[in-house]
Amino acid sequence: MVLFGLDISHHQGGNPNLHQARAEGVEFVICKATESSGFVDSRFHDNIARAQNAGLLVAAYHYQRAGVSAAAQVDNVRRVVPPGMPVIPDVEGNSGNVALTREIVDRLRGAGYPVPLTYLPRWYWQQLGQPSLAGLPPLWSSRYPDNAQGTIAEEYADVPAHYWDGYGGLGVALLQFSSSGRVAGYAPLDLNAFRGTRQEFAALLGGGPPGSDPTIEEESHMELGPGSTVSKTLVCPAVPADLVISLGFVSFTVHHIKFFGPTPESGHAELASYGEQVVDPARPYVKPVPQGAMTAEILYSLAPAAEGTPQHTAVAAFRGR
Repeated sequence: MVLFGLDISHHQGGNPNLHQARAEGVEFVICKATESSGFVDSRFHDNIARAQNAGLLVAAYHYQRAGVSAAAQVDNVRRVVPPGMPVIPDVEGNSGNVALTREIVDRLRGAGYPVPLTYLPRWYWQQLGQPSLAGLPPLWSSRYPDNAQGTIAEEYADVPAHYWDGYGGLGVALLQFSSSGRVAGYAPLDLNAFRGTRQEFAALLGGGPPGSDPTIEEESHMELGPGSTVSKTLVCPAVPADLVISLGFVSFTVHHIKFFGPTPESGHAELASYGEQVVDPARPYVKPVPQGAMTAEILYSLAPAAEGTPQHTAVAAFRGR
């Protein structure tokens, strides 16, 4: 099975219609977020919101620039991209060397971002002197056959098998096979292919191995261990859901719950907030996830168990509506 997707930025100006794109076979969208230490793509938050509203899998990409420290570039990402969203370094013209890429990947992961792929075309790898890429995330490569426009599947049918050959010690997990595609009546667009199922691609974006179709509970749940004013962040599901917190044995305190997501007017912002509440073990804490929320921050306190008694742990999970 082959899964098709797009990568877009401000250059497309709010195109294409992503609901129509999904009807034409698009399953994921990778959106430009940032570049270097200061550039922010003006369409990023709107593109992510449009893609999620269309039911598409989403990720962000950051254009790496030479001569700018990894720390400064990742700081730029952190100002823009919600915690927990997959971020892919875009390494091509004027991006510098692989050592910078490695540091950016390490810093992104240290900041809580899955880094599932490395966009590094074969031509740029050759320009760098064909260095070892071992230890980096799998490749998102690009190579275009000389073919006429058609549907996504028709264009992909002209892709030779050797375009999927890896280099630098890495395999190719995602292939950008056109820069002139037409989807939902709009062109030109970058077209991408993944050899696998939607569930396998979702697992790749999350930084885990491919697996079966995950449920909401399997994708997004977290144990809340003992501590005073502990902060935890969960990635919200793209489907309507409630956040449920339960301990089941003793009460504990939720200081606040805050939901964050993109807004066209102000960028990444707080969408909803709930204040302090003591959670009754007989009545689980349930709050609706607002539409468009990407992450939920939980601030809570749970006293440690007395010596010699079992330590109970609360669980936060999403329940589909």
